[in-house]
Amino acid sequence: MSERTQSRYQTVAANLGREDVIETDRIAAELRSVGWPYSNRSLVLREAVSCLRDALQGKSREEIFRFFISRTGRRAQSPKGFSPRRSDD
Repeated sequence: MSERTQSRYQTVAANLGREDVIETDRIAAELRSVGWPYSNRSLVLREAVSCLRDALQGKSREEIFRFFISRTGRRAQSPKGFSPRRSDD
């Protein structure tokens, strides 16, 4: 293995809820079904982190804190098992 390949990714253990794992697998399966090569949980989670980075780039500590408080509060208020879907599904 080249030095570049060895340093490109790092293994990170994360605890995900059952629903998060199911959704991650669903997204990966959808990508595979349309021909996306190497679609798996890692790809989906890397893209999720990239979206989070984009959303929080340039934000202050307070804005980052509010972002997480807001999202956690919305999830807590959602009915259990509720999964918002796009209207075109």
